[in-house]
Amino acid sequence: MKRFAPFAVAFALVFAFAPRAEAQTSPVRLGLTGGASTSSVGGSSVTLGNWKWGGVAGAFGQYYLARETYIGLDANWVQKGGSKVALAGGETQDLNLEYIELPLTIGYTQRFSGWESNLYIGLAVAFQISCKTQGSASGSTTDCDDAPGLAPKVTTDFSIPFGFGFVRNLGGSLLGLDIRYLLGLSDIFENSNIKNRSWQFTAKWSVPIGG
Repeated sequence: MKRFAPFAVAFALVFAFAPRAEAQTSPVRLGLTGGASTSSVGGSSVTLGNWKWGGVAGAFGQYYLARETYIGLDANWVQKGGSKVALAGGETQDLNLEYIELPLTIGYTQRFSGWESNLYIGLAVAFQISCKTQGSASGSTTDCDDAPGLAPKVTTDFSIPFGFGFVRNLGGSLLGLDIRYLLGLSDIFENSNIKNRSWQFTAKWSVPIGG
């Protein structure tokens, strides 16, 4: 996580010195997000194993096209994969994946008494930065490129994110909770039909900009 510290500092400085506006009048919001993910993998050449927990951290922006409609863009570090996945011809493996994920979404907002509720759907592209397997019995960790029996990994992953959230207007900023599911569209390994399935549970803090 140390490699992400400079980005967190940069975002914090931007938010500290950016001109603030009322949440209900500003068309732009910028914020930080963090939380947990739980994921699994599945397909024709793999027996679905257990779900595994990981982390999510990043930043996001929203632009309101109208009072109730917005487009959003996230930039997140996410952990995915699966636990005790039975790969063909080998021992059960934990598959540990890390991505930089960029979801683009369109959403609908309903406001009531200082609260907001959001529903959204979109398309996400993720770029793999780490792929490792760990034997469930042996505990040995191997890079996916060196693991026997695995096809070459696919480093670009597409998915469909959809979810909902609640946001509380704190006056100068907003604090919210978000639940998101990402339906994997891409194979993790070439021609494998093994795809990611992931839930994300995050807290979000943002400030309105301009207005």
